[in-house]
Amino acid sequence: MTIKQIDQLIDEGQALNQLAEAYAEIANLKIKKIRAEAERNKIFFKEISEVYNLVKKMAIKKAVNLQKPKKMVSIVITSNSPFYGTTNYDLLDFFILTTQKLTTDIIILGKVGVDYFRIEPYFKNFQEVVLDSDQPNLKELSTLVNLIKDYSQILVFYSGFKSLLVQQPSVIDVRGSNSLTSKNKAPDDEFIFIFEPDLNKILNFFDTQITTILLEGIFLESELSRAASRFISMDQAQTEANKFIKEHQKLKAYTLRNINNNAILESFASMMAERRLQHDQ
Repeated sequence: MTIKQIDQLIDEGQALNQLAEAYAEIANLKIKKIRAEAERNKIFFKEISEVYNLVKKMAIKKAVNLQKPKKMVSIVITSNSPFYGTTNYDLLDFFILTTQKLTTDIIILGKVGVDYFRIEPYFKNFQEVVLDSDQPNLKELSTLVNLIKDYSQILVFYSGFKSLLVQQPSVIDVRGSNSLTSKNKAPDDEFIFIFEPDLNKILNFFDTQITTILLEGIFLESELSRAASRFISMDQAQTEANKFIKEHQKLKAYTLRNINNNAILESFASMMAERRLQHDQ
């Protein structure tokens, strides 16, 4: 390998290192932004849940039917882009392992998941949902909520953020996370409410709002997990790029030493040949 070829490889390694560093910085900024949004979402969810639970207690007291017409739906949230290490595929393996034991409708969300199940037909029937980006806009989120609102049990599979280094496939029962059953006692205190419109419409409104907010939180955590995965991947890419650069810098130094040594040997051989020639004369 020539010095020119080695220099070209070093330049390519440095370019890769700079690119990985830029992507890592973008991912780091994204993590900070999503964490702030997720915290605001949790506070809002907690506040509206308190009001919703109060309304549901009143519904139980008045013997209002809270059952939904459909039984179960399972949703898996993948990204549109595959460049997140093994995060998407670890989640899909977990989703397949869990849902094959269940009687459930299936919704595959995200281009990675849709493409995967088109190639690997694990399920006979499933509904495809591909958003414009990994985070749904208000219209897309509303459409998704309308798609699942009539189910008694909504299982959402997503990549959970445990720490910057650990991303874990997770599942949450959206209905179970905020539901009250007939076992819940009505409040001891007497609350007096005037419901306008009627109680059923109020329940449906809060049920939709709670589901929407909870889904927003799940999408945020999924995006946080993927951003963390990309950050770690880019950090590893930087490490590999630096290792590549160092190896080729050593190779360049070794090659230069060989070139210099060969030049010295050639010069010495030429000098000795010239001396022998003079001696013979």
